[in-house]
Amino acid sequence: MAALLTQGQTGELGVADITVTVHFSAGIDLSALLLTDQGTVRADTDLIFYNQPTGSGVQLVPGQNAVAVSLRSVPQGVAHIRIVVTLDDRDGRLGDYPPPHIGIADDRGNPLYEYVIDGLGNETTVAAVDLDRGSDGWYTRAVGFGHPRGFAALLADHGVSVSNSPQPARPPAPAIAPVLRSGDTVALRRQGADLSFVKMGLGWDPVHVQHKWGSRPAEIDLDASALMYAGNDLVDVAYYGQLVTKDGAIRHSGDNLTGEGKGDDEVITVDLTRVGSHVTAIIFVITSYAGHTFERVRNAFWRLIDGTTSTELTRSNLSAGGPHTGMVVAKVHREDGIWKVQALGHPIQAGHPVEAAAQVGKYL
Repeated sequence: MAALLTQGQTGELGVADITVTVHFSAGIDLSALLLTDQGTVRADTDLIFYNQPTGSGVQLVPGQNAVAVSLRSVPQGVAHIRIVVTLDDRDGRLGDYPPPHIGIADDRGNPLYEYVIDGLGNETTVAAVDLDRGSDGWYTRAVGFGHPRGFAALLADHGVSVSNSPQPARPPAPAIAPVLRSGDTVALRRQGADLSFVKMGLGWDPVHVQHKWGSRPAEIDLDASALMYAGNDLVDVAYYGQLVTKDGAIRHSGDNLTGEGKGDDEVITVDLTRVGSHVTAIIFVITSYAGHTFERVRNAFWRLIDGTTSTELTRSNLSAGGPHTGMVVAKVHREDGIWKVQALGHPIQAGHPVEAAAQVGKYL
């Protein structure tokens, strides 16, 4: 079980090969700086990033937000390895999203340390963790310093040459689904055809709390529910206690109690062709069963998927962490004979869909 670090804490590594993985709910770039004991690079080749993904003992893991490090292969002149996280959206802010979660594991995937970088605000770049060479081996240190002047300034501070000369072009990022902001509405159409089969996916990560006896899971249990309305009247619901609506149009995949597992932890499937003509809207809500507030939720998101092709249509981060225990995330509704989805993102106080139902009327 991983030990949970707080900012400034160090932990002995004791292994030769590790992987540092960053879990974040938005697009990021990872980079690593090989630094001397003076805190500077020996040469520009000591910067490992997307255009130079391999260095001395360090390489970016293709297709993952991870850095693999072979500590035995790191040259003696390198005293520190600094792992840096940079937001893809240079107009965004790291503080707009749930805090980055850093995981350090050995070469067999056994977790060693975890670190949640709290307190980020306007920054787009953060020095996440350092790997420090000691007289008796390597240690990791939780840094969590958000660089206020951005990635280029951070590089310059560590002695990397930064100029205005053209740099090798970064490969274009693959197309992703649009991120809906509160109030945005899009039609459920793809390539000119109305969709008939959609899925709502909810995902989040387990949270571990460090105690003097070690780390244990906090068992944060989020629940996805679909409330079916005819006008202002609630006519049916799909949730962990009733997995299928009476008409069979909406099905719930089953309860996930901790967020364990990759990707979607709970899925609600909607067959729009089976939804009765009297139904005007389906409201998706997320509630916290044990009453944990969204301030404690890690890397949570919801997304809408084409149920036929499994193509992601849109997603939104549950980034409005606050003292609430539920959120009304989206509404699928008929408008002029066309099904549309509207992002809502409104916090509520609810640990059960019945409690949520009393608060969603204003969004119908």
